[in-house]
Amino acid sequence: MFAKIFASLTLIITLLFQNLSALPICPKEEVLFKAVLVADIHADAEFGRDRMNFMREIFSAVGRTQNDADALVMAGDLTNSGDLREYINLNNCLNAYTRICCRIPEFGNHDSWHHSDYPDYEKAECYFKSFCGWNGILTDKVYYEKTVNGYPFIVMGVEAGDFGDPYHSETQLEWLRQRLNAACAAGKPVFVICHKPISHLGDSADKIEQILLEAQENAAAPIVMVSGHRHALDDKTFAQPAERLIYLNLPSVQYTDEGGLGFVAEVTANGLYLTGMNFLIDARLEGYCYSFTF
Repeated sequence: MFAKIFASLTLIITLLFQNLSALPICPKEEVLFKAVLVADIHADAEFGRDRMNFMREIFSAVGRTQNDADALVMAGDLTNSGDLREYINLNNCLNAYTRICCRIPEFGNHDSWHHSDYPDYEKAECYFKSFCGWNGILTDKVYYEKTVNGYPFIVMGVEAGDFGDPYHSETQLEWLRQRLNAACAAGKPVFVICHKPISHLGDSADKIEQILLEAQENAAAPIVMVSGHRHALDDKTFAQPAERLIYLNLPSVQYTDEGGLGFVAEVTANGLYLTGMNFLIDARLEGYCYSFTF
C-alpha cells in the first residue's frame, strides 16, 4: 500500500514540475497582453536550405507553445538580403506554423540591401512594404505605428541601404518624438522597435536616446526599446538606463549555439514581465527574466 501511495505522489510531483521552466513568471490568468519578441530571422531565398529548414522548426515550436500571444514582433533582419523570395518564404512559414493574430515586422540592415553585390534600396523598401501589407500593415514608409489591444508599437526603419551607419531622417526622428510622447500619455507600456541597439546607431544614437530619455520622464509605465543585430545573449542583452526606460537586445532566433532564442513580453494590471525563452524546447532562459511594476 505504501509503495502505491509513494508512486502516486511521485507521479503527481513529476507532472507538476516537469515543465516548470516553461511557465510564465506571472500567473497566466492575470495576463492582459502577451507578445513574442524575436530578431534576426535571416530567411533564405532557397526553400530547401538548412537555414530555411531550421526556421520552419523554430516557428513550428513557436506555433505549438505561443499561439495565445497577441502579437509577434520581428525586430529586423527578417531576410538575409531583402529578396522578395525570402519574404515569401518567411510569410509562408508564418502562415503555416503560427496563428498569432498580429505580426509586427521591422526593417533591418540586411533587409535594406536587396542583394549586397548589387544593392537596390528602392526594391528593398518596396518588398518590405509588401510584406507589411501581407500582414495587414498598410504603410507608405519603412517606419510606422501599430496598436495591438491598446498597446502601442512604434516601429522604426532605416531610410537608406545600411552597410554600417544606419540613416534615420530628421522627419522620422520627429515622428518618433511625437508618437512616443502621445503613446506614453495612455499610461501603458510602450514598445519601440529598432533593429540596431543604441550602441550601433551611429549618427542617430544620441538623438534617439535623448528622445527616449525625455519621454520616459513623463511615462507612467515602461518604454521598452526592442532591438537585435548583435545576435548574442550576454550581459548586453538587457539594460535600464533610466527608471522607466528598458533596452532589450534580442539574441538571433537563428544564430546562437542553442538556436530558437527570443523573449516573451507579458503585461498585467500592475506589471511588465520580460522572459527569455528557448522556444525549441519551451524553456525559460534562467538569468534573463525581468519584472517591472508600475
